[in-house]
Amino acid sequence: MKKNNFHGPLPAQLANLHRVKYIQLSFNGFYGEIPSWFGSFPKLQYLSLRHNNFTGEIPADMFEGLPRLQVLYLAKDGLSGKIPMSLFKCKELQDISLANNKLEGILPKEIKNLTMLRTLQLHNNLIEGIIPRQIGDLLNLEILNLSTNLFRGHLPPTIGNLTHLRIIRLSNNSVAGHLPVTLGNLRDLQVLDLAYNDFSGTLSSSDINFLSSLANCNDLRFLGFGGNPLVTGYLPASIGNLSVSLQYFYVSGCNIGGSIPGEIGNLTNLVILDLSRNNLVGSIPTTFTRLKHIQRLHMSSNFLRGPLQIDIGNWNVAEHLDFSRNQLSGTIPDNVCDRNNNLRYLALSDNQLEGILPLSLINCSELVALNVAGNHLSDTFPHWLGMLPKLRVLILRSNKFHGSIQDSNATSSFSKLQMLDLSLLRGSV
Repeated sequence: MKKNNFHGPLPAQLANLHRVKYIQLSFNGFYGEIPSWFGSFPKLQYLSLRHNNFTGEIPADMFEGLPRLQVLYLAKDGLSGKIPMSLFKCKELQDISLANNKLEGILPKEIKNLTMLRTLQLHNNLIEGIIPRQIGDLLNLEILNLSTNLFRGHLPPTIGNLTHLRIIRLSNNSVAGHLPVTLGNLRDLQVLDLAYNDFSGTLSSSDINFLSSLANCNDLRFLGFGGNPLVTGYLPASIGNLSVSLQYFYVSGCNIGGSIPGEIGNLTNLVILDLSRNNLVGSIPTTFTRLKHIQRLHMSSNFLRGPLQIDIGNWNVAEHLDFSRNQLSGTIPDNVCDRNNNLRYLALSDNQLEGILPLSLINCSELVALNVAGNHLSDTFPHWLGMLPKLRVLILRSNKFHGSIQDSNATSSFSKLQMLDLSLLRGSV
């Protein structure tokens, strides 16, 4: 009875279905409290009530009479209170999702009883305390999502025992301690998201290094540990040994310094690379040109110097490029948009760039926002940008543009423009 637009409290007549094995009532409009008679189905194996409008707590004794339960989905139901201890008596459980509620309390050590568990999804709740070391007893676990809670303490090293883990999401908590090298034991790992916590540690070229250890994870697609300002050091050359399958790499908002190793160009399947808000110095390696699948590149708020010597025009699918708030010099590459018809956002603001706006920008038919503020560009007002059919934001302030803003050419109409910033120009307009 999924997605049937049912409303109201759950009918009490359901309590008479003592032999039922499968209950699917998700994506409806049921409301009120979850009735305790759900615990009277001794043969029940599958229970899904997710995406309804329930309120209140999960009944404390609800799971006492569900010894055969294998799948429990109560996500996005408006539930509050603690996770009932009776849940940890359901030793045949394989999949649990209690995500997107208002559950509080702790994740108890009794989690170790659920040795058949494959999926544990508790994200977007108010669960606090430490992640119990007994979680390392769940040897069949494949997906662990504890993100956006109030967890603190250290990530237990026993998590390295869970060799079947494919997905770990712990972002937006207060978990501290060193980034654990034991995660490198998880050869099947595909997603590792540790962003926005209190992790610490020094990245370096040491053989015993968090990043180096992940070279064992041949299927890794997503790696994020940004938003951990206590992570310091520099990106080692061994970053190039990460799996070529890596597509998403988020390291923004740490305190990583040093230069960017050219070996990062070995990660040729990267789709999103975010190194913003660090202390990176030196030039952007020319090996970035190899990243032909890149769609979003965030390099802002570092101390990067020198000219842009990467062949941006070689990135056929790039949509969002942000090099702002650095110390880049030289000119904007002439071929910035030679072959790229997907570019929507280009930010080069607050650098030391000179010269003119490259005419190849006229090829960026999807361009929505162009920000080159705070440079040393010297050019006539670029009327020709008005031919870009989707341009909404044009920020040219604090440069040396000059000449008339108005243009007699009717094709240069800026028909979609919503924001134009010409403040603090040093030329006459």
